Amino acid sequence: MKRLLLPLACLSVGAASAADLDMANKIRSEGFYNSHVMHTLEHLTDKIGSRITNSPQMDEANRWTMEQLKSWGLENAHLDPFDFGRGWSHDSASIHLIAPREESLHGIPVAWTPGTQGKVEGELMMLDAVTEAELQQYKGKLKGKILLMGDPPPIGKPKTIIFARHDSKKLGELKEFDPSRPASHEGWMTPARKDTRLQSYNFNKALEAFLAKEKVAGVIYRSSRQGGLVRVFGKSHRVGDTFPVPAIIIEQEDYSLLQRMLDRKETPKLALDIKARFHDEHTDAYNTIAEIPGTDSNPEVVMVGGHLDSWHASDGAVDNGVGVAVAMEAVRILKALDVQPKRTIRIALWSGEEQGLHGSRAYVEKQFATRPEPKDKVERALPRYLWKSPGWPIETKPAYDKLSVYFNMDNGSGRFRGIYTEGNVAVKPLFTDWFGPYMDLSTGAISNLSTGGTDHESFDDVGLPGFQFIQDPLDYSTRLHHTHIDSIDHVIEDDLKQASVIMAGFLFEAAMAEERMPRKPIPAAPSKLKQERQKLETEKERRTRERDARKALDTKAYGI
Repeated sequence: MKRLLLPLACLSVGAASAADLDMANKIRSEGFYNSHVMHTLEHLTDKIGSRITNSPQMDEANRWTMEQLKSWGLENAHLDPFDFGRGWSHDSASIHLIAPREESLHGIPVAWTPGTQGKVEGELMMLDAVTEAELQQYKGKLKGKILLMGDPPPIGKPKTIIFARHDSKKLGELKEFDPSRPASHEGWMTPARKDTRLQSYNFNKALEAFLAKEKVAGVIYRSSRQGGLVRVFGKSHRVGDTFPVPAIIIEQEDYSLLQRMLDRKETPKLALDIKARFHDEHTDAYNTIAEIPGTDSNPEVVMVGGHLDSWHASDGAVDNGVGVAVAMEAVRILKALDVQPKRTIRIALWSGEEQGLHGSRAYVEKQFATRPEPKDKVERALPRYLWKSPGWPIETKPAYDKLSVYFNMDNGSGRFRGIYTEGNVAVKPLFTDWFGPYMDLSTGAISNLSTGGTDHESFDDVGLPGFQFIQDPLDYSTRLHHTHIDSIDHVIEDDLKQASVIMAGFLFEAAMAEERMPRKPIPAAPSKLKQERQKLETEKERRTRERDARKALDTKAYGI
């Protein structure tokens, strides 16, 4: 068929050509009237459930997605391993106030913490320490105790709008480029921020050793969400480095009740029963990979993905069952239409995203590009996010030049309203054109800003085109993200169909484009001038922290 002609200015980017309108019609028909997206999501959530990395449920999710992709006709389906650490799962958890009155509280275990090995009872104490020196005041006093971990501020008035869609004003703001923003995701992690996080890491290591030595019965953390929402997190999953005592997260309102009892000099007594276990059968986690092979003699690759792992508080529907279901639905649509792409279309369903993009980073390092590790042995033993430098120079592999683009979905279940270019301005005319057949479904906003916290970062950080779509926020950040109500009940089916159709359209256009996707310059080490400015900023932030710490001590000592 004839393809629409674009202005010469658009064609200058190399890969730009008008969207295939016949194929757009076919994609829309298959995606809207023969959709499998909710069926896929229901299996992930209702049948498999939560999918914490390296757990039995995650192993099942890996196997099921691989077999499902095979059944649709995708090829080279396999599970790609990477080193992760211990698996963990839990069956149940209960926490009860048994004195001075009885009440059942609501809590969920902290991931990668041990179970109680039966019900344990203990008196409640507050542990209010942020330095190793402050821990010493509790020495010899904590055996058999259950601890509240910190004295948080009182619950404030809610200020957030629970459910929202992007309006024209917000989408307009996203189109405004901000030159002061860092050029890459790594730019947000300044030396000062790394220094602060290193201090926190070192204190937490000291805290864990202290709790184990004191033979604490259990610890209680307060949820970061109010209104009865329990928002979960995890401790270290590395072999030999896991948290030593049972830990549970409870509702803010329950935490505040216990805190007030302590403030009144009462002696609350609690019963804690957590059934949790580690899985040490293997330390490898797996990404699910499958392909629609390209027809070129030595085809380039177009990728799509989302992270298959979730937290353990819920079924992980919006984070990120929907991203997996949409990525799977997009390749199913193209396979159902018997598309014969020039480039190979590869789907990757990542593991370990919630603990730090582990799966996608490992895949990028294995396939496309590596960075040198720190020479200092002590620094090398730290988590990657605490390394002083991400490692320079980036060393590319032969497949680096074969990857055209990676598309990701991981911002909840809201419909696609546009896409972030990550500062890659050369792709804007392409994306504008590709949104064309779907403008009745999406405003097609193109933002030259970067967005973080998803697996596209692993590609963008080494100079490969990786993109995340702009999505309606709905109630993703306000209620669902990492909480116990992240279920399929909060998913809007029409939004997922819309996202699947647009994702399939973008995959098709990228796979059939005349040329590879335009790229930004490959990241390089910061200049000496930038390093000097960072040192000045680090020193300035250090002085500010010390001043704030002195003020806090004065407030604590004198009630100022």
